[in-house]
Amino acid sequence: MLLALLAGCSSRHGSGQEGVPVAQEAGAPARQLAYEHDIEVETAPDRVASIQAAGLAACRAATAAACTLLASSIDGKPKAGATLKFRARPDVIPKLIAAVSRNAELARRSTRAEDLSGPIADSARQLAMLEDYRSRLEALRSHAGNDIEALIKVNHELADVQLQYEAADGKRALLAQRVETEILNVAIGSERHQPFWAPIRRALQEFGGHLSAGISTAITGLAYLIPWLLLISVLGWGGRRLWRWRRGQAMK
Repeated sequence: MLLALLAGCSSRHGSGQEGVPVAQEAGAPARQLAYEHDIEVETAPDRVASIQAAGLAACRAATAAACTLLASSIDGKPKAGATLKFRARPDVIPKLIAAVSRNAELARRSTRAEDLSGPIADSARQLAMLEDYRSRLEALRSHAGNDIEALIKVNHELADVQLQYEAADGKRALLAQRVETEILNVAIGSERHQPFWAPIRRALQEFGGHLSAGISTAITGLAYLIPWLLLISVLGWGGRRLWRWRRGQAMK
């Protein structure tokens, strides 16, 4: 059965069936790229929340099929900032970037791509193999007749193949989603737009906490140091007594 399966798979892949493009067999495979974008915008601290809201609104306006919010966070004072992560169609990505950078300064932008051509081709071949194997098992079941033992074995194998097929199909769908949509990571900061006195004011506000932390660190260090001081004192006293004894012996 397995030998027949392998032979059937070879013939099907050679003819370009079951989702394997003929162009790949002709030596010109289409590259399947999954893109991910990172942008960083800077704005005034009091505008961080509104810019984040603008990005969320732009995603909602694009409908759930075109844009999905994957993550969102916001930090308050003293360093106001927010992050957003979207999965969206390629035509929606520029709209999202425009929404979050409309009232802010675009400080950084980068794009990276992952070539999924290999995994997608492997997934297609696995699905074709499993589908062909499933067809052969169904044919065996139809010829089993009243052989109960054979029917049980074939049905068990069919159930196992079906589970493998569903898992492989889920993986294929995930890979297709990564190619058909893109990831956008947005970081909204306010460090460059803080007033001149903001760091000084923040340092003064945190002075008490830093002072108490420094005192607690010093006390902890002293607690570790006292045993060593005692040990060194005992060793020094013993060494001095020994030196005096030896000196007295030498003088006699």
